Amino acid sequence: MQSKLLQILLFAFFSGIVVNPDTARAGWPWEKKTDQGMKKYSPEWWSYASSLPVGSRQNYRKGKLWPPQPRPTEPQQPYSHQFHAAHFWPHPYNEQDQCIVRVFEEAQIAQGWKKATTLYDYHFDPETQQLTRSGRQQLLWIIQHAHEQRRITYVQLSTERHINEARLASVKQSLMDMVGNTDSMTVLLDATSPVFRPAHEVDMYQKAWVEGMIAPHIPYSVEGNSSEGE
Repeated sequence: MQSKLLQILLFAFFSGIVVNPDTARAGWPWEKKTDQGMKKYSPEWWSYASSLPVGSRQNYRKGKLWPPQPRPTEPQQPYSHQFHAAHFWPHPYNEQDQCIVRVFEEAQIAQGWKKATTLYDYHFDPETQQLTRSGRQQLLWIIQHAHEQRRITYVQLSTERHINEARLASVKQSLMDMVGNTDSMTVLLDATSPVFRPAHEVDMYQKAWVEGMIAPHIPYSVEGNSSEGE
């Protein structure tokens, strides 16, 4: 019994020596002293090792890739890093996924606000290029309701330079009339187009649809004589 216990203790002792990095640095003959051109267990090597991806590796053996599915081909992680990855899984990949979702979400929100704070062609008089009544109402909405970081007025870009200049001047003059200065909000040209139809066009289609409706009727017929059931 004592002999068996001694064997177990000796096995645990020498196993700890072999797998312990501190003893490995002592210069054991089977231990590599450099890896990837860096001194093993140096701060630079640990920094490199921490960048290695988790999971199994894809290897090329006997003319085949094992496994056939795409897998990392870098050196395997140190055992301590494998334990760290398993213990804290799915960190940091869940945080990276959340960050990517937030980036796309912010881009969509920014585009939505940009569309909401844009003055399109139909907000200007086609002859004078001055803001119409609906255009001034839209500008007033931007001033009153847009968040401070979103409070930028965009003007749909025209192919004619004089039209762009007239529209910008009209918007700045309307700002001066509403708030007393033109420094309270940035006004920019933007090469865009509306993603919706003007109200008068929608109203025209709606009226045409109503006028073309067929009068509803329910077919009704009387079968037999009502006196037969009495």
